[in-house]
Amino acid sequence: MAGWNAYIDNLMADGTCQDAAIVGIDSPSVWAAVPGKTFVNITPAEVCILVGKDRSSFFVNGLTLGGQKCSVIRDSVLQDGEFTMDFRTKSTGGAPTFNITVTMTAKTLVLLVSTVV
Repeated sequence: MAGWNAYIDNLMADGTCQDAAIVGIDSPSVWAAVPGKTFVNITPAEVCILVGKDRSSFFVNGLTLGGQKCSVIRDSVLQDGEFTMDFRTKSTGGAPTFNITVTMTAKTLVLLVSTVV
C-alpha cells in the first residue's frame, strides 16, 4: 500500500529497530516493510495465526514470522486495552536472538524487531 513506507522509515530512523512491518489484517498481506529483511516475507497464514482465536498452539510450538522461528513471551493481543504480543527469535547456528513486538490496531499489525540482543 502506497504511503506506508514513510511510517516504516520513521520507525527505523533512530536505529533502535532492525526490522519493521505494517501488515493488513482483513486481507492478510504486508503493506510496508524494510526491503531485504525478514518481515517482507510474512505470509497470510502467519497473520491469521497472530490474530486467530486459537492462542494455545503457538505457546507450545512457537510460530514463524516471515519464516523466522519465534517463541511467545507474552500474548495480550486480544485483551482490551493491551493489543500487544512479545516474541523472541529462536537462534539458528548460534546466531543472536532478538525481541519482537507486535501491536494490533483495528486494521493492521505493526511489527518491530529490536536491535538489542
